[in-house]
Amino acid sequence: MSVCEKTDLNPYLYRIINIREHCTWVIDDKEKATVKAESYIRGGISRVLRQSELFEKPLDINPDVLVIGGGIAGMEAALSLSGEDRRVFLVEKTARLGGISLDLSGLLPGQGEVINKKIESIMEDRNIRLFLNTRVENVIGFLGNFEIELVSGEDAETTEIMTGAIVVATGCGLFEPGKSDRYSYSGSDEVYTSLSIEKMFSGDEGVKLRSGKQPSSVALIHCVGREEKNYCSGICCSYMMKLAGFFKNQSPDIQVTEFYRDLCLPQKDDQERFTAAEAAGVTLTRVSDVSIKGTDVSFERMDGEKNEQSFDMVVLAPALEPSADTEELADLLTVPMDESGFFQEVHKMTNPVGTSTDGVFIVGTAHGPKGVSDSMQFARASAGQILTRLIPGEKLIPEVKVTEILEAYCTGCGNCLEVCVYGAIYSDDSRGISVVNEAVCRGCGNCFGSCPSGALRTKHFTNIQLYREVDEALR
Repeated sequence: MSVCEKTDLNPYLYRIINIREHCTWVIDDKEKATVKAESYIRGGISRVLRQSELFEKPLDINPDVLVIGGGIAGMEAALSLSGEDRRVFLVEKTARLGGISLDLSGLLPGQGEVINKKIESIMEDRNIRLFLNTRVENVIGFLGNFEIELVSGEDAETTEIMTGAIVVATGCGLFEPGKSDRYSYSGSDEVYTSLSIEKMFSGDEGVKLRSGKQPSSVALIHCVGREEKNYCSGICCSYMMKLAGFFKNQSPDIQVTEFYRDLCLPQKDDQERFTAAEAAGVTLTRVSDVSIKGTDVSFERMDGEKNEQSFDMVVLAPALEPSADTEELADLLTVPMDESGFFQEVHKMTNPVGTSTDGVFIVGTAHGPKGVSDSMQFARASAGQILTRLIPGEKLIPEVKVTEILEAYCTGCGNCLEVCVYGAIYSDDSRGISVVNEAVCRGCGNCFGSCPSGALRTKHFTNIQLYREVDEALR
């Protein structure tokens, strides 16, 4: 294209014929390779002769960013993006920043100080505008130009903002153990979730029973809800090892027993916690099945032996699950959800923070179960993409080879709206047809096969172009 641009030719009046990979490297016989290359060239020439000139339409961009969620990932993203030429709008639905991380203890060295320092940095940064007790009501637009409506407080005060990108850091929820038949207990039983115990350890008095006494025996049960959710949260084993260490640090006399099916300890520090737990006298019991009734634990060992054991306290490690408002927000942002109910990324390996809606990024546990360190890494990754794509003062060049709709053939059936993963097609009710927003369209062609009237075509991928290329190549 750069060669065409240096001449009077339109840069889109060209076609690349891949002779190297399609001929030279895969066909050993030189004569056969030459014949194949000639057929490809004839087909390419026939197709490019039927291509029309296309013109780029540079768009002004807004470098500002909306970050939804004020937890550790949201704060990290906001601080990474904030700058003299870029404002960040940080929206948190509750009355405080920090999210679930504020209730955890010991996940990172000096974690309390780290989180409080980030909160202070957010409050002091004049390029970050904070909205507490606020939700996102409406979103319209595309990468570089989003129009967003925020609703704050009990009075439903409305604020309209303009940004170029959106970072979703809405966090996650926890599986409710009571939804499973395996875990039967009442509010008066000494049964707690791991988060509740975290909050106790964060206080000055440590963990105590409702009677005020220290427990003499504690059962830590892993993988609560794993079978119901059909995935491993990946961090539960690590923090249960950490909790076991906390109990032993509180008193070496507390008998701690961990019930697990399989241990998931992927991080470097996890093995140290495992070794420390064993050295402290924590009993690790591998089971094929486990259930509770109050503080009585029934379990089956891997060899089939069944046992029951009573404890003063039972601690459950519930699975991480999508936050309650994930589906509503996914619909608002036109972002699909995966089979587990979390926001769906573009690609797990090559672009784990991007979504099918260009300009919308997912970080932290909104993407899926992960720990604090990984959540912060995802936040920095999304910030890196935004900083390189939304450069203040520069223009954005959208895709040129987009889909177009022939109004004379369109019946307004709406099939194309349903299959467009980018939300680039909308219905014009006044004319009874569908319309493509070329600034959002990526020319993927999904909509082409859904049109019963043949009204859709993608520029430079028309039927006649494809037909003539194949016809010449097969001569």
